[in-house]
Amino acid sequence: MTVSFRTGRYLVALLWHSAPWGFIGFAVGCVFGTWQAVELLESVDDYFYQAMAKVVHQCAPSDLTNAATLEQVKGRAPGLSEHAPPFGQTEARAERTLEHPPP
Repeated sequence: MTVSFRTGRYLVALLWHSAPWGFIGFAVGCVFGTWQAVELLESVDDYFYQAMAKVVHQCAPSDLTNAATLEQVKGRAPGLSEHAPPFGQTEARAERTLEHPPP
């Protein structure tokens, strides 16, 4: 397909005159896209805030008179970490274990 000089000039002129409108359209699209992203993030933030408010409301004590008395956490005996060996002894034991691998 051969393009005459006149048709080629016409296509280049058409591209030259339509390029600014394309750039303007791209810029407007970027602005609207950014605006939509901000709106989406704000709505997600609102949903997250509402969900956290519900969690806080559900975790709040129902009877505020008994809220001052704290219950002991069950599971681990108090003072257990006081019987642990100091850091240096634990480190020395680890080094001895690593120096002599089992046969």
